[in-house]
Amino acid sequence: MKEAELTVDRIAVGGKGLGIDERGRVTFVGGAVPTERVRVALTKQSKRFAEGEVVAVLEPSPDRVVPRCPHATGTPRCGGCDWQHVSADGQRRLRVQMVEDALRRIGKIDTSVFAITSARPLPEDSYRTGVRLLVGPDGRLGYRQRGSHQSFLPTSCMVVHPLVQELMSVVRCPGADEVSIRIGAATGERMLVVHGDGEPIGVPADVTVSKSAGDASIHEEVDGVRLRVSSGAFFQSSPEGASALVASVRAALADVGREGVLLDAYSGGGLFSATIGSEWIAGGGAVLGVESNPVSVSDARVNAPHAMAVVSRFERWDPVPVDAVIADPARSGLEAGGVAPIVATGAPVVVLVSCDVGALGRDAGLLYEAGYRIDSVEVLDLFNQTSHAEVVTRFVKN
Repeated sequence: MKEAELTVDRIAVGGKGLGIDERGRVTFVGGAVPTERVRVALTKQSKRFAEGEVVAVLEPSPDRVVPRCPHATGTPRCGGCDWQHVSADGQRRLRVQMVEDALRRIGKIDTSVFAITSARPLPEDSYRTGVRLLVGPDGRLGYRQRGSHQSFLPTSCMVVHPLVQELMSVVRCPGADEVSIRIGAATGERMLVVHGDGEPIGVPADVTVSKSAGDASIHEEVDGVRLRVSSGAFFQSSPEGASALVASVRAALADVGREGVLLDAYSGGGLFSATIGSEWIAGGGAVLGVESNPVSVSDARVNAPHAMAVVSRFERWDPVPVDAVIADPARSGLEAGGVAPIVATGAPVVVLVSCDVGALGRDAGLLYEAGYRIDSVEVLDLFNQTSHAEVVTRFVKN
């Protein structure tokens, strides 16, 4: 395998370091931190760019730390936490840099006219209350290895909640394709969701088993509201993260009167309708939620009975006038199909929740073209130890 030596200039969208090799090619480097001089094993090459992984750090960054998880390096290597080698403060700065880069390079937006800030720090360890796992030939549950479809059972996982860790260790599910675990940190409830055929073995008595979407649920508490989370419905990776999102979105809507109509687009199980939406009801306003997953809509009707829930793909929804929009799409983002109905509502304020930095850059560009400008951007650390970021962006109509 060919190697190259280079200096990492900045972080790229996606979490890899970016530098120029001796041939003048842009090179994306996994496991690198900006300012470092590294030796790289090249895994992909073309005339214009290359990709690779760090094999030696010649001049380390002050932000480099020794990974605490034994599976972050060596064999088998976990495919999950790709920033274990970066300090907590370094991770926060790099996420902000990625967001700024995406808005400027992908969205073609002047980022000097608004602030990009970090939200309050979130737990670095034991925060994940939901995981999706592969099932090995012996029925054991495990993570995907880096760059492979092979699974392995970690001796420990520093980012999952202890109630999740226990189930990962004791449950077997021969014959299944994958298994999801979801727990309620506030309630202690646990749910095992089996994907494909297979019957779980070794399931503790307190655990509910689900074989199809919507046939089981647990409960979580966010912002003082008890929420039902059914199998097959999306929920954030942790209740702390969900609470931080609610706080960030609420702040972005602080100057919006509660007497009008709030649209909760891609509303899922009603996280924002149940929390922030209740303020609209108290203020004499109304809440409208639009979601395509019927299981999530069923949860939303329990979690936010004060809201009008509509089962529809947002892109196909017939827009009505509203006073503010919260949009929390899937990782693929809004794209043009999601921007159009938002614009058609005439909402003067739009708060976009993005879980993919690249998608944010594209969506922000589309909203700019449609007559909206960015007023503020807040980056949340919902996925500590990884290069993923959650971003809350406030847009106002020109």
